[in-house]
Amino acid sequence: MPYRIAIIGAGNLGSWLAVHLANAGHAVHLCVRRNPGLLHVDGLPPVTLPHYFDAGPPADFAFLTTKTYDNPAALARVNAPVLAAIQNGLAQPGIPVLSYVYIESQNGVRHAFPPPRPHFTIPPGTPLPTLFRDTPIQLLEDPDFLSAAWRKMLHNCISNPLTALAGRGLEILREPRYRVWAEQILTESLPLAAAVGAKVDPEQILVTLASYPPGTRTSMLQDRLLGKPLELAALNGYLVELGTHYESPTPVNRDLLSRLSYP
Repeated sequence: MPYRIAIIGAGNLGSWLAVHLANAGHAVHLCVRRNPGLLHVDGLPPVTLPHYFDAGPPADFAFLTTKTYDNPAALARVNAPVLAAIQNGLAQPGIPVLSYVYIESQNGVRHAFPPPRPHFTIPPGTPLPTLFRDTPIQLLEDPDFLSAAWRKMLHNCISNPLTALAGRGLEILREPRYRVWAEQILTESLPLAAAVGAKVDPEQILVTLASYPPGTRTSMLQDRLLGKPLELAALNGYLVELGTHYESPTPVNRDLLSRLSYP
């Protein structure tokens, strides 16, 4: 059954998602700040989708794919009863969706690096699997979603700032220097996860990160190379705030924020 789907944001992830859902037969439109033009995803025919600079027409589902710091304006564009957010951090509005797929634009074509696990992890009991049934996008429903969200949070708190600092992809985490740095981030972050009841296996996070193909570039690395704002507040900045709340020191995360010129 086709659905009306609004994608809020037409960056790499939003465009990739929109093309796949449209290719599966859904009526997809984009809510954006500028004309996205022709959308081209590797392996699929290019498409032009309807776009709106406001909330657009009513939809059955909306996906929020903007940066967290753009949420006040982005949420004003939601015109659907069901909202799913594919964003960094632990405070996504609506149905939280954890993304393990990294996407970049190469000569105008969106390319997805093969993830080492299903593309998205979601809470159980949502209607989202129905939407993706006729796409190659894989979903994993995790009954312990709190722990899953924290695993992804720490995954991002390692992968994003370290690749942004190095100026290289996730292959850096196979090098001793960055592996040790990643372990240090985890060491001071695990007590925070435990404080809220999340179960996290640090080795599992490191194994997942190390299994991405060489050249996989995180969104923060891409943003830094393009001179865009970095999404630090929802990641390492949040860990520092939580550490202050629980009186648990977070010097490694504070150092990362300083190195990346976080205010």
